[in-house]
Amino acid sequence: MTLPASRSLLKFGFLITTIGGLLFTLDLPLLRLAGAEKWAMVAGRGLLLFFSITVSWLIVRIIRGPNGPFIAGRAGLAVILTNTIANIAFIGASVETDIANVVFILALVPILTAIFSRIFLGEAVHAFTWVSSVLAFMGVFIIIRDGLHSSKLLGDLMALTCACCTAAAFTIIRGSGKNVATSLGLGSLASAFVALVFFHADLSTLFHPAGFGAPAWLWLVLNGLFIIPLSSTLIANGPRYLPSVDVSMFFLLETVLTPIWIWMLFGEVPSHAVLWGGLIIVTTLLAHSAWRLRSGMVKTPYIEKVYADR
Repeated sequence: MTLPASRSLLKFGFLITTIGGLLFTLDLPLLRLAGAEKWAMVAGRGLLLFFSITVSWLIVRIIRGPNGPFIAGRAGLAVILTNTIANIAFIGASVETDIANVVFILALVPILTAIFSRIFLGEAVHAFTWVSSVLAFMGVFIIIRDGLHSSKLLGDLMALTCACCTAAAFTIIRGSGKNVATSLGLGSLASAFVALVFFHADLSTLFHPAGFGAPAWLWLVLNGLFIIPLSSTLIANGPRYLPSVDVSMFFLLETVLTPIWIWMLFGEVPSHAVLWGGLIIVTTLLAHSAWRLRSGMVKTPYIEKVYADR
């Protein structure tokens, strides 16, 4: 097993994770451009995500031939469960508590992922990774500290549930080495079902005029049919090449870049806290990624299979 080859796999892992993380930062700006009723957007987005991921799976299957079932065994089922709970918990948290609280609690995902990887996979987490996770967490705290409140316990607990489920999904993918992108589509479908059945989502609001005069459904299609399916697929494959905690840290790009996109689209100038906190997060991600590439091979079930087949 040669070092150049192993580094090429690491670089590929960082490439797809970086692109996925960057695309994910467009989620909230596109939803804001849509501006439809909240549960209608949840339902519409979930249906579009399921459709896009399923069609993509079918196309790949037609081109390359059968390469595995639609649900990747027990790992796929577990990711469906964690993704569905995470989606519902995130929606509930955004209703029950302040967005600042939600963002701050979700910044725990890298730390939780490191803990889960250590407990359930027996994976040693390097001290530099722990330090990087804590520094990134501090950067998020700087960004949203003025908006933190402690009076909305239910919403905070739901946000913590979302963070735990997200970290669990990363750990499951890392441990199994399987491609579970279709499970994310099924999780989104389940979320859409909850919005339609239990919250009576009004899909008619998707036809109302929205950002820049375009109908809401146009922004939702861009989001749910292209941007987020691609982002989710890339990020879901990240733990096949990288430690799951490395992948989870790229979710923090949303905290940094979303305010920038909102400023560019809606003229809401980001605060100095956003700029300083964002600088800490981006610098930490770059430093940790550079260290990981220099450190050489990272073993994962998928990478071990690649070399065994050679």
